[in-house]
Amino acid sequence: MRFRGLYPSGAFLLVLLGTVLFLLSREPGHFGWGTHRVAPAEWVCLTDPEVGSSFHSFQAGQVLGALVAKELPRLSEPLADRCRRIPLEGGTEIRLGRVSGSDERGCVVSPLPERCRYLLGMPLNVNRAGEEELKLLPGIGPRLASRIVEAREAVGLFSSPEEFLRVPGIGKKLVEKIQGRMCF
Repeated sequence: MRFRGLYPSGAFLLVLLGTVLFLLSREPGHFGWGTHRVAPAEWVCLTDPEVGSSFHSFQAGQVLGALVAKELPRLSEPLADRCRRIPLEGGTEIRLGRVSGSDERGCVVSPLPERCRYLLGMPLNVNRAGEEELKLLPGIGPRLASRIVEAREAVGLFSSPEEFLRVPGIGKKLVEKIQGRMCF
């Protein structure tokens, strides 16, 4: 008995594989055809004990109050005035929580872990990234990631791609390959 209708054809699988390979070969943050580039969206993670965590995109110049009013309207009213005016910055987590002795909600703003920031299309900060996160960069394996962390702890933070060359095993070609995917 044949189940011809249940399995995709070989041609479909080849087109699917080609599409995946094409998308993986493109530079991060490059979403258009040809030379047209579209800026990647800015994202923040809103976390509230009652609602949980969720990612939200926002417009440049937007403040926290406007985002909460749009995305979580029932939490907007008790949001402290100082929190409403906080300008949003991409790659941050905003934790909302009750202020003790009050119905108001306060907020704590902190950067997302480097892994999350990188997966959102932001460059990986090699001065904050741990070994596991450094391995996300192309050409960086476990041993090289370990050497990067050791060099950072021994000599200090990196401030440029040229300083990244001080790590044993990193050459100019590798720095050129990952330069657009890392920041200091």
